[in-house]
Amino acid sequence: EGDGDGNDKGEDDDDSGNLKEFRIHLNNLLKAFGGIMTRFMHLAQILRHKICSDSILARMCPSYPVPSSALYSVIVAAETAMQNEIKGFLSACIAESDKPKDKRKNRYNAMHMDQSQLDVERGVFSLGISSLGRDGVVGRFSAAAGFSSRANIVELPSNQFVNDVLFPRTNTDPEVRHALTFRRSLSRWTHEITEGKRELAICSGEDTSAPMYQNSMEEGALHYIDTIIQRTLLPEMQDEAVNAVIHFLERRDAFDPILSDAFSRYPSNSVQLEAEMSVACQALYTSTRPIFMALHRLPKGGDMYLSLVTMLEHAMLTFISRMKQRVSELISGKTAYTLLEDERGNPSPFSQAMDRRKAFSLLLRIYNDEDDVDDPSASVEPSVQVGGILPLPPPDNDTSPKKGGRSSFGIGTTNEKVSFEKEVEKIEALTQFTGPLKFDNSNLCNDDELMKAACLANSLLRVSSLLEGQLRNRAGTWEKSVSAVRDLQSAIKTIRFHGLRVAKFCRAEILVQTAKKMSEICMSSVLVAEDAVRLPSCVNNLGEYLTTSSDNIREAGGNAIAAHSFSSLEQYIPLFLIQTARIIAEGTKPITMNGIESLDRTGSVLYRDLKGATSFENSFWDEDAAAHSFEQSAVFVNLMEISSKDLEDHYRNNPTQFSDGDYELMFKFNGPRRRGDFRRFNLLKSKMKTEKRMG
Repeated sequence: EGDGDGNDKGEDDDDSGNLKEFRIHLNNLLKAFGGIMTRFMHLAQILRHKICSDSILARMCPSYPVPSSALYSVIVAAETAMQNEIKGFLSACIAESDKPKDKRKNRYNAMHMDQSQLDVERGVFSLGISSLGRDGVVGRFSAAAGFSSRANIVELPSNQFVNDVLFPRTNTDPEVRHALTFRRSLSRWTHEITEGKRELAICSGEDTSAPMYQNSMEEGALHYIDTIIQRTLLPEMQDEAVNAVIHFLERRDAFDPILSDAFSRYPSNSVQLEAEMSVACQALYTSTRPIFMALHRLPKGGDMYLSLVTMLEHAMLTFISRMKQRVSELISGKTAYTLLEDERGNPSPFSQAMDRRKAFSLLLRIYNDEDDVDDPSASVEPSVQVGGILPLPPPDNDTSPKKGGRSSFGIGTTNEKVSFEKEVEKIEALTQFTGPLKFDNSNLCNDDELMKAACLANSLLRVSSLLEGQLRNRAGTWEKSVSAVRDLQSAIKTIRFHGLRVAKFCRAEILVQTAKKMSEICMSSVLVAEDAVRLPSCVNNLGEYLTTSSDNIREAGGNAIAAHSFSSLEQYIPLFLIQTARIIAEGTKPITMNGIESLDRTGSVLYRDLKGATSFENSFWDEDAAAHSFEQSAVFVNLMEISSKDLEDHYRNNPTQFSDGDYELMFKFNGPRRRGDFRRFNLLKSKMKTEKRMG
């Protein structure tokens, strides 16, 4: 009989630490019995060969009328005795009908036994019994007393040995769940005995179809333990799994963040703090974990295996139905959601562009195994195309051109630059604003809603990763031979899909809030101030929002969700600042030198605030991309301040730094030190072309 996928994972988890001595005793018992059966079968093989090959010996052994079946009854009797001994041991360990009070009473009586009877060791021939201390010397009793107590314990029946010796030593109780711990070893032993008898029949020409072979064996230990698992353990596990999930799903705070005082006790951003999963996700994982562990200990594809898969699928589908409702309550109707999906729930071009960003790949890498070759975001939900997982970064001692780990995220590489430009093209409503963006406050998330979204994203991604790890076999690959397991894979990927949806929603929400606040700069009165240089109030509000949101998201959803939510802001904020300068340059409202200086300081202040908000561990902040982007915005703002001659010199030296449209806009602009004249720009371009042809 097959025994699952060969995965021993979970063998040392949960209560198996307390059952270590039980497993050692059973393995030694099975090893000893296996050796005895092997010798019996070797003896039977030799005897059958002698009788069949020697006619004189055949006449001298009338007790074996069928020489090819000699010693069959002896082998059956020996195996029956062994099976009964094993069943006695298992029955005491499992105690299917024991009540808790009976367990406590047995333990109390066992703990008051003569201590000389509890001096045991691990071994095949002693069956776990010894009178020696830890240092190998005889204990406080004499050698004769030790041998006497050892002999007494050896004579104990299996069930009494378990109740009087093993349970008191390990401080455990009989439990039906112990059947799963012992089943693997017992299945292997049964398979070896069956194969040995089959090989004996083949080599000796034994006719196993004879009537004497039918029903010659009573119920074996493996059948006995499987009956207990099917009759008692599986219904118990099903009730616990489904009822626990439903119980926690019905709580009002099922998906709410679990806040702790860790952030107040460790205010430093350099400390790595792990956000807890919501109670519903914790309940799903803890209630299904024993079933996953049992899944790898049962024969793959059998009735018990499929029954466990059905339990898991029921629990997950119940969780998914409530989880979808919660996701819909959080994100439906929000402005950030309309950027990501259409009315039918299909991903928007902006959502697809977001999937191709390196920050998204890093988020997948954090929540998924590095060696996951499957598309981790694929699911039964509407298709979302995602870029492949990034390769592992080279060692630190590699030369700089080869190095491409997280520290080099977005450092002006062609692919990342193109991905950012494509992403910007999909949200022109945010990046190409011509005035203050008017969003209803009801369409934006408040601090509490943003924390709930961050917690939900982190919880769904973490629980899907944990469940996937439980479902994988020892080799780290999916089970692909059982169709029911593929349904579990789809359920897990559905949970991950919605976790990624909410994670992208958090990033879009931060982006929308940032764009909204920065779009108000162009209407600030500080741009026309004559007396002093002051920052627009919306800039201070944005700095406070970034700091508060960073702390809230980290507290509720962890550093990974915060890192993804704030990714690329070091590129978007300079872009918004350049767009603000375009609006001012196109307008008829004059701007003073103090106003231009205010714009320049706005970039410096927002750089400082954003860097402070993203200075936590494992942030996706890219220093090189930030320096380049903020430098570009500072240069663009500075073009508003310089004279016409300096503007022409700048264009001559840097004709491709900005688009021709931006340069033409700057030549039209009436600044504090120049009057706009776009004809100068056209003449300058013609002159430069002529010089290039002649030069």
